[in-house]
Amino acid sequence: MAADKTVHARPMPDRPPYGFLAWQATIGYIASEYSPDALLTVAVAPRAEVILWQAIASWGQFAESVSDKPSLAAALAGLWREVDRHHNLIHTMEASAKRPVKYADNQWLDDDTQKALDRILSSMSIVFGSDWRLTIIYQPIQNPDMRVQVRLVAQNDKVKAGGRGATLMDACRSLYRNAASSLQSPV
Repeated sequence: MAADKTVHARPMPDRPPYGFLAWQATIGYIASEYSPDALLTVAVAPRAEVILWQAIASWGQFAESVSDKPSLAAALAGLWREVDRHHNLIHTMEASAKRPVKYADNQWLDDDTQKALDRILSSMSIVFGSDWRLTIIYQPIQNPDMRVQVRLVAQNDKVKAGGRGATLMDACRSLYRNAASSLQSPV
């Protein structure tokens, strides 16, 4: 009779359904393994009739960035390529499964979050023309309501508004409310 062998196999961790969530998981991993100050910063602003995106991942003394990308998807995918090319960060199966790779252009945000972000971008273009910029910051801190921050600066730095929340959609909604109330003329 042959000896039965027990094979200890862990199931592969679930891959985040959207690329931005994968980035959040990856920044969380970097914060827990390397430097608690890890953060992801995404900036968007119009330039010469187009909207261009920039993305930065930073932790400790390290930072990688990409700029002048035509979409959020291009910025986040390009940023991972830079991080992966210059740093050997991922050392667990779980972290490997959650890397922000192989997401289609329409898989970086869920539909509701994409609509909220699109609404802000189109509103800013209508209200401020080409004089605005939006910055999104994700930092895996303990207070979930402050993990995602969105900041608007417009009209040559005269208009400033911000929003924050546990998710990008929450932060976008908060920014939208705060920006709308700050733009209302006094009665």
